[in-house]
Amino acid sequence: MTAWLRAAGLAVISRRFRALLSIGMVIGISVVGTLALWSTTVNTQSGVFTTATINIQADASKAASFAFSPTALLPGQSAAKVVAVTNTGTAAFSYSAAVQSSTALGQGMTLTVVAGATATNGVCGTGTSVTTGTAIAAGATTFASNRGPLAATNGVENLCLQLNLPIAAAAGLAGTSGSVLFTFTATAGV
Repeated sequence: MTAWLRAAGLAVISRRFRALLSIGMVIGISVVGTLALWSTTVNTQSGVFTTATINIQADASKAASFAFSPTALLPGQSAAKVVAVTNTGTAAFSYSAAVQSSTALGQGMTLTVVAGATATNGVCGTGTSVTTGTAIAAGATTFASNRGPLAATNGVENLCLQLNLPIAAAAGLAGTSGSVLFTFTATAGV
């Protein structure tokens, strides 16, 4: 009989123990579920932002055309012009410059560039030498790279561009005319 009472007592304890575990699980699930009710979300939005502009100009134009217009240019002579390279955009930039010509006379010339110089009687004055005696070809030849930076809105650098007809210019260039193309390319944010 004692064994039977003992078995009945264990059965009662076992049932009570299982009931207690069940209640613990219900309480545990309730606590986890309650935590989900205590959450919140907030959104923030940035202010309005814009992108910068890059605008390089030569002599106050996007498509400047300036004449090196000496008459009767002879071998050993030159023509010079100061060109203002200007930043009218909203971001500072550095720039590079190239020269090319599709004409025989243009390809027969050489280029000298001096920053901060004036042009007098077809020759660039004193300043910072950028290039001297650069040959001009049919394809673009870079004569200045990584110039600047030019400040936003009103940064400017004056370049004296001097075209030279070499003393040893080909005789076939006599009596001809030609032109050269200068290309200025701005780069910002690099």
